[in-house]
Amino acid sequence: MKMSDTITEIASALCKAQAEIDDATKTGLNPVFKSKYADLAAIRAVIREPLAKNDLAIMQFPRTVEGKGVEVETMLVHKSGEFMSETLFMPVHKWDAHGIGSGITYGRRYGLSAVLCVASDDDDGNGAVQAGPVPTATPAKKAAKVDLAALRVAGETKAKKGTESLREWYKSISVDERAAASAFLDDLKAIAANIHPSTEGL
Repeated sequence: MKMSDTITEIASALCKAQAEIDDATKTGLNPVFKSKYADLAAIRAVIREPLAKNDLAIMQFPRTVEGKGVEVETMLVHKSGEFMSETLFMPVHKWDAHGIGSGITYGRRYGLSAVLCVASDDDDGNGAVQAGPVPTATPAKKAAKVDLAALRVAGETKAKKGTESLREWYKSISVDERAAASAFLDDLKAIAANIHPSTEGL
């Protein structure tokens, strides 16, 4: 996974956007498994407005891996310039325009759903798998609960040691903790800025 040096703004915006994003409606039909699935248009329909309202945008970049398949990089960007991205590899069994196009479409849909946690409860990738028993779904894990008071105390402790100490602490905490810390990050920066590095042994 790639991300900008800081993700304070994008994490905060993503928290708000995800609260507004509904699960995608199954509008496509898989001719092999005779099951419906949420196609790319259905996923875009549920994410477009929540992302725009919170100054977020999605970019996707496909590329071929010669003779093996395709990769699709999905990048979530914020107006602040902060970003997060991940790349998904999709095998292609028929190396022609149709096979490559299908791989890119699947990669875009799966990547988009994964990055934004959009549930569609489907697997219509009939070009990549053989028909078989449907696996039991694993319950999704709930987001970790952040102890805001303890997080602030830890941040202040690091901030009192200077800017570099605060920066290292920020890099070490989780995405959920960074989103929570955005509420008082400016205060921590102010504390760190008042500490002279030479007096702190940094």
